[in-house]
Amino acid sequence: MTFTRPLRAICVGAAISFGITSIPTSPATAAEVTTDQIVWLPCGQIECGKIFVPVTKGLNGSKTFSLMLYRRKATSGSSPRTLFLLPDREYGPDARTLTEKAVLTFGTAITKFNVISVAPRGAIDAVLPAGSESDIGTLGMADDLEAVRAALNVKKVSIMGWGSGATTATAFIMQNPTKVQAAVLDTPIDPSTSLVKQAPQHIAATTFGVKTAMRWCASHLSCPMNANVAKELDLMKTNIRLERVDSGITFEAVARAALRTIVDGHAQELFTAITAANNKDSKPLVALIGTAPTAVNAYGRCADVSRANAKKIAQAHAAVKPYKFTIGNEATLYAMCAQIPESERPLGSLKPAALATGARVLVNIARGDQVTAPSVVRLMAKKMKWTYASVYANRHLVVGYDSATTVAAMKFLAAK
Repeated sequence: MTFTRPLRAICVGAAISFGITSIPTSPATAAEVTTDQIVWLPCGQIECGKIFVPVTKGLNGSKTFSLMLYRRKATSGSSPRTLFLLPDREYGPDARTLTEKAVLTFGTAITKFNVISVAPRGAIDAVLPAGSESDIGTLGMADDLEAVRAALNVKKVSIMGWGSGATTATAFIMQNPTKVQAAVLDTPIDPSTSLVKQAPQHIAATTFGVKTAMRWCASHLSCPMNANVAKELDLMKTNIRLERVDSGITFEAVARAALRTIVDGHAQELFTAITAANNKDSKPLVALIGTAPTAVNAYGRCADVSRANAKKIAQAHAAVKPYKFTIGNEATLYAMCAQIPESERPLGSLKPAALATGARVLVNIARGDQVTAPSVVRLMAKKMKWTYASVYANRHLVVGYDSATTVAAMKFLAAK
């Protein structure tokens, strides 16, 4: 029921990518099937289509870009609903994979829907024009969803989104509640609340994630640090300070390795690599660290926040004294917003439509999420009077990974 998260490759230039995928090709002899503005082509076991949407909605003379869509038609039931699947930029499968593996991931219940995955702006299958690469904000992607809905000529859609995709879905619902049948949001942030106000809670979630991982290691014999986790982590700090490990292993680098392991629920990989480094074998840890982030990696965050607020968020993260180690590189990424064109549509100022309150929305999150604070998500669900369901798990994103959660999500979407 789970996917293996693909490593994200970032490309600089006219095309920027937040997920490893490929532009699908179809045989030249394939017959085209059109749905209003969308041209659909056979694409393996699914269909691939595209729609041209403006970079800035409502702006005369705005540049346009090609937004890729992936469709799996309903094969059971009558009067199938349209279900949008919205991937996260950094975690989990990309848009095409979501559609290709829909039945494997979500079960036969999904065959009652016309499933359409929508690529996020900036991905390799939704490349923005040169000079517009940083226009990948949540509100712009919400506009893209409305363009796709209108092109499909359907009055209402159901939505399932993860992470940044869930935040996009949240913004869409808040602005267009009458156009949504039902929605499942896996770990969104609140687009109607200042990200500066949310930052301390996300920092607390990261700290809690580290402590939870350490407790797990201390209670499992399979963890190589089981005897004394704190002592081994202190030894790692000493080895870094005295340069007894590979030069690429720094405190910031260990935080990146934690992001690639603990967040996926694989804490043992990190602890095994640290133990090896303490025993003069740095290769496993270096392999987990990956490359340092660049300004391109920061585009998604910077597109949703003003420069002033980005600076405040960066300072808040940088001021934290890590408990043994930390997870991620938010201080670095938000600091990079100073190098990027300032967002014209930051989050926080969005005012939900009256009908969005009490809309048919299920909000999921893991209780031990190390990236997004459950308290932020819970407060948003309460404010909007949406159904909230936390999952006992220590990872980021849960729908499609936890069987019971996935079954419940599909039942919620299918209910009349």
